[in-house]
Amino acid sequence: MKLSLDAVQLDTSIQCRAAIDTAVVNEYAERMEAGDIFPPIEVFGAKSKCWIGDGWHRVLAALQRSAASIDAHLGPGGRADALKYALGANALHGHRRTNADKRRCVEIALREFPKLSSRAVAKMCGVSPGFVDGIRPSQVPTVGTSPEERTGQDGKQYPARREAEGPPPIVPEDREPIPVLGPPCNGLDFARMALMDLEQIRDDDAQRDAAFEFVLAWISDHWKKG
Repeated sequence: MKLSLDAVQLDTSIQCRAAIDTAVVNEYAERMEAGDIFPPIEVFGAKSKCWIGDGWHRVLAALQRSAASIDAHLGPGGRADALKYALGANALHGHRRTNADKRRCVEIALREFPKLSSRAVAKMCGVSPGFVDGIRPSQVPTVGTSPEERTGQDGKQYPARREAEGPPPIVPEDREPIPVLGPPCNGLDFARMALMDLEQIRDDDAQRDAAFEFVLAWISDHWKKG
């Protein structure tokens, strides 16, 4: 079906990549312009308002071209259903996930479903239970949830496994080169993608303040320059 892009919610809190790859967005936009046919995106909700389960890069590419609609599969439900689909979607297809992508998936799952067991979260995100255990201690418990119980894959409640004291293990992240971008064809779309990347910076990131000061300095230096 053809879905109006105005109905698609760009809710970055359920965007399960560590960052949007602007080079991929540019490539998709060029291929769309050339007439290539892409698989429908997966969205959940209604024709008037829906959330992305899979297809962020395709949506942003279509917006970059100022398209009015996009091919989509519309599933029932809403934001939570889109999130559950998104957590595992990139593990099965698309360009290879980095450890940072996997970490973001787990952090989102632990935030949205704090009572799920590590094994259930691992299955949902397509990672190992050990990977989840390495991230869980850094999560702040959600108000109203009990740290003494976890919900297993069978839906039953089990006592939570107590974590050993000490800092969580360091999970290595893949380091990939920053893509070299071509000349922008739509400034607002580039600004939107830049803001989405900034939203990924965690509140406890030691470089958070320095990152924002760097961006502000860049804006001050380049504002209204031709």
